[in-house]
Amino acid sequence: MADRAPGRRLPGTWPVSRGLRVVLRPEPDATDLVLVERAQNGEVRALETLIERHESRVLRVLRLMGVPHQDREDVAQEVFVRVFRHLRGFRRGRAFHSWIYKISVNAAHDYRSRSRGGAGAESLDGFDEWEPADTRLGESAEAHALRSALEGALEQLSDRERAVFVLRELEDLDTREVARALGITSITVRRHLGRARNRLQELMEQASIRGISPPEQKKVGGD
Repeated sequence: MADRAPGRRLPGTWPVSRGLRVVLRPEPDATDLVLVERAQNGEVRALETLIERHESRVLRVLRLMGVPHQDREDVAQEVFVRVFRHLRGFRRGRAFHSWIYKISVNAAHDYRSRSRGGAGAESLDGFDEWEPADTRLGESAEAHALRSALEGALEQLSDRERAVFVLRELEDLDTREVARALGITSITVRRHLGRARNRLQELMEQASIRGISPPEQKKVGGD
């Protein structure tokens, strides 16, 4: 992996350079943009705080974009290293969370491309391996089956349709934010979103025939 960090990241540390780790203290009250400015000026604590703040979001998007449980932390590590390497190019006026969404989606696409082309690539259809049941305390059997059905349906979308649906409907970005995150126009977002909704509704209706109740349709207002 071109953007692979030197070893797995440990809580409270960040590999600043090859073979070097620095123990850091978070700055929980600073805004993302303040932390970005500090990190661009070389403050490693600020970078670590950004990563800790957005880590769960990155892992969630990678799951929804088809990265299996056993590889998700490694791909998240790629995301964080790309953030580290390209942070100086981050432009003021952009939302940091939109930028990290873009990096996460691209990393997921790269992973899936490698998996499709690699010999003996593991199937992504085994959703029980994505998220062990014991990590979701309180989830009922029906909720688990519904979540698995939705993730299975997402596999049937194109990469672009899936990215648009995940960011717009599941991560609750507005249309302009999705467009910025994916580098496409708002019209293109709406077109792919419409296709994704129609296809997912069809697939979830098929799932309901097999005894899984589809979720209520989300009422979407303006952008």
